[in-house]
Amino acid sequence: MGTGNEQVWSATVDHLRALIDSGELPAGSRLPAERKLCEQLDVSRGSLRQALRVLASIGYVAIRPGSGTYVREQLAGEVPLRSWFREHDQLVDRLFELRRTVEPTLAERLADRHTEAVLATLTANVAEMAAAAEAGDMLRVIATDAEFHRVIAENAGNDDVAALLRSVLSLVGEERRAALRLPGQIAKAVEEHGGILDAVRRCDGAQARELTLRHLQEAQELVHHYTGAEPSTSDETQ
Repeated sequence: MGTGNEQVWSATVDHLRALIDSGELPAGSRLPAERKLCEQLDVSRGSLRQALRVLASIGYVAIRPGSGTYVREQLAGEVPLRSWFREHDQLVDRLFELRRTVEPTLAERLADRHTEAVLATLTANVAEMAAAAEAGDMLRVIATDAEFHRVIAENAGNDDVAALLRSVLSLVGEERRAALRLPGQIAKAVEEHGGILDAVRRCDGAQARELTLRHLQEAQELVHHYTGAEPSTSDETQ
């Protein structure tokens, strides 16, 4: 299992989530400066940044470079799932298009250059996602999904591409939340993450690439099947 800042979960995530849920940190408010927040929560800067990334991935906060971190409105649950996808179909398709272009290559690269620490982090992540699914904790499921893909990107040896992917994914937390609410998708995602991890562990770059591409393609197809929509024209160029 990962340790220190590499842990998928920490008390910092749960503490901040509780403050937001209770209204002590109200929607629209700016979180205290990083240094002050570290002192208040008695955590390291690395642990705080990890926690904020997780909270951003599940839609609790929005990180605005140069401005700070803000508490977001919790509105996604009020929108019917099919309606949300139909209203955001172009955004969802563009996101999947970008991810299909970038993430399979990152998974392939990681299979060739991973460390034991990265394997431990991904193993802990898959176990945490499975446990969260079993417990019915949707927010933890969503965040572990985001963390799985982030850890691969961060450790694949291409900092520029990883930064691009991270910045794009940080803007579309609702897409991830909505996709994992589709019937049967959580169990499928856990299984597929496990397969990708196994390919990385075996240093099988071609398989890691193929499984990642299939994982993203099938998720997009499921979205279109669920909403009754046709894939955008951009899908046909892939």
